[in-house]
Amino acid sequence: MRVQLTRAFERQWRPFEKNAQESIAKVIRLLPTVVEDPHAHLGAGLRKLHPSGIWEARVGLNLCFVFAVDGDLLTLDRIGTHDEIRRSLKAL
Repeated sequence: MRVQLTRAFERQWRPFEKNAQESIAKVIRLLPTVVEDPHAHLGAGLRKLHPSGIWEARVGLNLCFVFAVDGDLLTLDRIGTHDEIRRSLKAL
């Protein structure tokens, strides 16, 4: 499985402190495994948001990111607090 970051994701990623970026990167590395077998979630806090292949992964208690699954491609779209993600999804 391949992982692709959108420009929006990269832009939202930059302001986080180094330790938060490392935590996010750890969950991103787990994604191919947990998407193929969601029951072996490995602490990624994975949740399917929409049947079209839109998912959410949690990073600790405050952060999460949204990604799309299309075949063997995972596209990471947005990252932020749960409230920020909720607001951005409502705007779609």
